[in-house]
Amino acid sequence: MDSIEIKRPIVVKIIMTLEFKEQLINETVNTINQISENIKHIETIHDSHADTKNEEPQSKSPFQGGQMGLDQLKQLKQELEWKIKEFEAVKEGAELPFRVFEGSVQLKIGDNFLSKMAKAEVVVKNWKVVEIREG
Repeated sequence: MDSIEIKRPIVVKIIMTLEFKEQLINETVNTINQISENIKHIETIHDSHADTKNEEPQSKSPFQGGQMGLDQLKQLKQELEWKIKEFEAVKEGAELPFRVFEGSVQLKIGDNFLSKMAKAEVVVKNWKVVEIREG
């Protein structure tokens, strides 16, 4: 065997533009709205169970002890609201890490392992690849 393909991380970075910032904020607002609806739904169900808590439950409700899930949703909502503030503070043209994907690289006999495994980056602006960086 003269070569082998191995996995390595590939960092995707974004160049912040007004359009991209608006998209991130809109998606985050939509997620916050969905979480708010879920919180209302859970609170409504929780309140209806509280009205009948003197009755012996026939089966365990998925919302018994659901306060933990409710607290997690409220915390997530707060974190997303903070994210919006962070997005708004980012200046246009700033380069930010976005996601890490797994990619592959071909290793051949005689290759420098460290240089082949060095960090690879893909730079994206408005969802178009504008640069690919090695090492």
